[in-house]
Amino acid sequence: MPRLDWGLGIGLHFYNNEEYYETLGFLSKQPQLVKVYTHKNDLSGAWAGQGKLHNIVAIRDLPRPLFVAFSESGDDRLSVTDYVRNLVENHAFRNFWDPTGLRYTYYREPLSLDAVVRTVPEEYLEDFYRGYNM
Repeated sequence: MPRLDWGLGIGLHFYNNEEYYETLGFLSKQPQLVKVYTHKNDLSGAWAGQGKLHNIVAIRDLPRPLFVAFSESGDDRLSVTDYVRNLVENHAFRNFWDPTGLRYTYYREPLSLDAVVRTVPEEYLEDFYRGYNM
């Protein structure tokens, strides 16, 4: 069972597993409509100091958990370090690239759609693809 609450207060909160996997599907899209990234130098072996989501579309187009989180945050960025770590460690968001070359910010993307799908229990594949196709 996935964890449904990520953060106290403003954070990412799912009502149920269906919402969790729908949101995972949405975040797995290429190109990403919500960027997943970390700050600091995780290439040196340390976990990044912060994990964030950065929204680049109208919030009305987001799945409910992301819509609520970005509405409450007041801007287009959401600090959810543990959730980003979860995406990396449990859902194949292992491709990363450094947009600045400064080894500070690393954008995270899935290795492939198939790699993410392999992390989704069969009973939630419909939810995953609903989010992916939003």
